[in-house]
Amino acid sequence: MVHPTSDYLKPITFLVIDNKTYMRRMLKNVLETLGAKRIEEARDGADGLAAVKGLEPDIVLTGWRMKPVSGLDFLKAIRGQQSPIRFTPVIMVTSETRREKVVEARNAGVTEYIAMPITAKAVFLRIREVIERPRPFVDIGVYFGPDRRRRAVVVETAEDERRGKGTPREEEALQDSGDALSQSEIDRLVAGGDISED
Repeated sequence: MVHPTSDYLKPITFLVIDNKTYMRRMLKNVLETLGAKRIEEARDGADGLAAVKGLEPDIVLTGWRMKPVSGLDFLKAIRGQQSPIRFTPVIMVTSETRREKVVEARNAGVTEYIAMPITAKAVFLRIREVIERPRPFVDIGVYFGPDRRRRAVVVETAEDERRGKGTPREEEALQDSGDALSQSEIDRLVAGGDISED
């Protein structure tokens, strides 16, 4: 784990977007505790979009429920840009843990997704994923964003298995879970794998 005196996050520019002052302050405090020095703030998705264009941050942390422009609308606007800012990693920090909301963010191109209440460790692990194991971006017309696979899912390669008789993918297994997803279920749904704590 990174200690507050670490220089690991020192060169990274962060943009924190939330219309609640206490949320921006809390996220900023977590980032500072982890050693971040370059942290900017924006009050909502509209201010965030303007800030991204001017600041070109390395990583954006945004809430979901903001007015007049939500975090999801901000994410869609970023991914829809025809400039390098469309590749900016966006980490959604929210209490929205229902499967349909997580899928909606994933389909809009979210990079990582952190369920509230947050911990410094949860924030650090997702930032580390963005820095050390960036997923390539995919552009297939209807979707632009990070590849939805963190790790390749191993499926038996026998002839019968290739005809659809293989084991179900983890995403399919999640469909039967309850309304609120755990952080590890969210990680698998967003990027097809768990986040390593190593």
